[in-house]
Order: sequence, then C-alpha cells, then structure tokens
Amino acid sequence: MKRVADGLTASRALIALLIVLLSLGGKDALSWVIYLIILGWTTDVLDGELARRAQRRLDGEDPEIQGEWEQTWLGEHDFALDMVMVYASFLYLTLVGYVPPTWAFGYTLLAAVAILLSHGSKSVTEIFAFPLVALPLIIAYQEGLWVAYAYIAWIVVMLVLFWGRFVGVVKEFIAGMRQLLRV
Repeated sequence: MKRVADGLTASRALIALLIVLLSLGGKDALSWVIYLIILGWTTDVLDGELARRAQRRLDGEDPEIQGEWEQTWLGEHDFALDMVMVYASFLYLTLVGYVPPTWAFGYTLLAAVAILLSHGSKSVTEIFAFPLVALPLIIAYQEGLWVAYAYIAWIVVMLVLFWGRFVGVVKEFIAGMRQLLRV
C-alpha cells in the first residue's frame, strides 16, 4: 500500500510539469489545467487515505510490529509536492497572461519572505497557497468554462466523502497558527 501511496504522491510532480508545459498552449489549455489539478488533488486524497489505512492496519493487526511503520521519503515530502503543483498552476496562469508577471513575482516574494520568517511554518505556507489553489477555479468560472462546475462538484464530493479529514486539516492549520503566534 505504501508503494501505491508513494506513486500517487510522486505523480503530482509529473502533473505539475504537465501543467507548466500546457502554458505552451496558451489560455486555450486552461480546461486541461483544471483537469490536471483535479487529478492531482485526487491523488493527494487517495495517497493520504492509503497511507493512513496502511498505518491503521499495522497498528491493529500485529502487536509486535506496532510503531515500526516508517514514513517514506515521498510521504515526508507530500506537502512539498502539493505546493509544487499549486505553484505550477500559478506559473501557468502567469505565463499565459491571466496573472501579471509583476504581481506574480511580488506575491511569490512576499510568500517566500513570510514562510522564511515563520521558519517554514506549514500554516503560513497554507495561507499563501490557498489563493493560488482557488485562482484557477475562479478564472475558469470567469471564462465561462464548464470545467469550473466540474471542479466545484469535485470539491463538494470530496468534502462529503472526507469531511472528517477536512476538519482535521483545518484543526491542524489552527493549531499551527496558534503555535506560531505564541513564539
């Protein structure tokens, strides 16, 4: 199960590359970018579920191997690969002209400084990533692309299926911000 989860995690690097390459197709490739984003986030949901199931299986099946499960290198870098995919979509939007390059540079610089000053805080990274995650959907909706509705439907389905995990992520974000604000 870990190998499958790692394969799904690694696939986001390939998806990110494809998203950037689609910039060669210009604005007409936006629908394909949205499809790839949906695919990428689906792999993120699935790899997390597989990793958690593998951990639960090991925790419950054999008391002698409890605690011996180790996260793989790819598992440890899951969030970083998520951010690579997020930034790839932002780069696509910039390269094809949806986002002015000066704005993109300024936002990237501001995010980098804030993340560095927070010592790489995941919560601070998420604050800057969220607008970049939403931006392709917003632009697709403004462009009148039906794929925007498919993306919204996907979000709704994922929330229904994995509400508990979503709540856990929000709690982790809040805890991270509280910890950062105590420093």
